[in-house]
Amino acid sequence: MLKIGVVCIGRMGQEHALNILWKIRRANLVCACSPAQSDLDWAEEQLVPYGVSVYPTFEEMLAFPGLEAVVIASATNVHKAQTLECIRHGIHVLCEKPVTNSSDELQEVIKEAEAYASVKVMVGFTRRFDDQYLEALSRIKRGAIGDPIVIRSQACDTLNITAMYKSYLQVSGGIFLDATIHDIDLALFFFGEDAQPKSAWAAGITAHHKELQETGDADNAVGICEFHGGKLAYFYNSRTTAFGFDNQTEIFGMSGKISINLSSRRNKLEQHDSNGITIEPNTGWAERYSEAFVCEINSFTEAILENKPIPVPLKSAWKSLRIAEALQQSLRTGKRVELNLKE
Repeated sequence: MLKIGVVCIGRMGQEHALNILWKIRRANLVCACSPAQSDLDWAEEQLVPYGVSVYPTFEEMLAFPGLEAVVIASATNVHKAQTLECIRHGIHVLCEKPVTNSSDELQEVIKEAEAYASVKVMVGFTRRFDDQYLEALSRIKRGAIGDPIVIRSQACDTLNITAMYKSYLQVSGGIFLDATIHDIDLALFFFGEDAQPKSAWAAGITAHHKELQETGDADNAVGICEFHGGKLAYFYNSRTTAFGFDNQTEIFGMSGKISINLSSRRNKLEQHDSNGITIEPNTGWAERYSEAFVCEINSFTEAILENKPIPVPLKSAWKSLRIAEALQQSLRTGKRVELNLKE
């Protein structure tokens, strides 16, 4: 059994902690930490009664005897430092995206991971572990639609105008780095890890969060990435939907198309009445990808226990980040950005 600790910050960290505690067959949640009192109060009720040690600092948790792996869901500004600390302590790490908002800094993490070759380091791109996306990849590999040439992927979050969320947006790094990067990762997932981006351009608007204009960011944005070899990826991201979480993807191939979740819905139930036909949307990412989070931790655990390759290569995460940086730059400047990646 793998001994895992979790850095809890809000919903994401708590989701990971509960999954490891109750749903991961080959791992034990042995410890958790958070500087947030709300997390500590939550852990006192949800984790401590089941033998999980809880600490107010990351350093205390890292010293837990026999700790083998850590899931990092802390504030983004400490992801890199905590990931490097884990690597240097010989502790495997799954870090929620982004490890850093700088591709140069992520290169530093990659070099450190290469220096500690026995340590597994993975970035949390959860959609890769969703059963629908996995089935789509399986069909593509079987040649169901021929060679994929165009991908359209979008993710739309419910409008949130709270002061806390607005403050978050100011430090998020921008819509492409913070949100669209999941769709960028999916493009590499379906095109192949060796797909090489050629150029990127983007445009956006501020429909509700007008303050984002000051930093050249947007709350609705479209980006296009051109790949060498005649492939295109089109991304749309919104932070302002009125109906719940909407994540959909289309993969166009030489001889067909695969569509995933084009009618955003939480189940197959439809209500027909005098108001028309009603379906229920997903309330958010946690509901839509609840099972994918479990699969992600299972895959991470299996890679460690059986010494298999990590399912999300660090160099792929770096490539996604470079594309996101280029799209963010294009959004800010209004210019097309050429990409000549040297890993």
